[in-house]
Amino acid sequence: QEVEWMYAVDIHCNSFFPLFLMLYVLQFFLLPFLLSGGFLATLVSDTLFLAALSYYCYITFLGYSALPFLENSVYFLYPVGGVIIGYIVLLICNVNCTVLALSLYFGTTPPELTS
Repeated sequence: QEVEWMYAVDIHCNSFFPLFLMLYVLQFFLLPFLLSGGFLATLVSDTLFLAALSYYCYITFLGYSALPFLENSVYFLYPVGGVIIGYIVLLICNVNCTVLALSLYFGTTPPELTS
């Protein structure tokens, strides 16, 4: 049996909405703090991305695990391991995901962070 594409789109939309709220709405209100520099801003920014991406994978897992004919839907949780490893590496390297995302969107980094 196959999963209907409309069901897959519905799962994606249900998974993307919390990610959108965290990475676009909440991050917008936290931008003055997240762009201030320092380890605490990096920790909060990277944790925000970790939570959003992990929650996306978890909601996707829940959506597909509701289908009785799908086996091994636990595979949708495996990317969370890579996200956690990336989170640890980015924290060790002191890479702020918000600054990285803004530089990808707009092509420049804020001048106060280019020291």
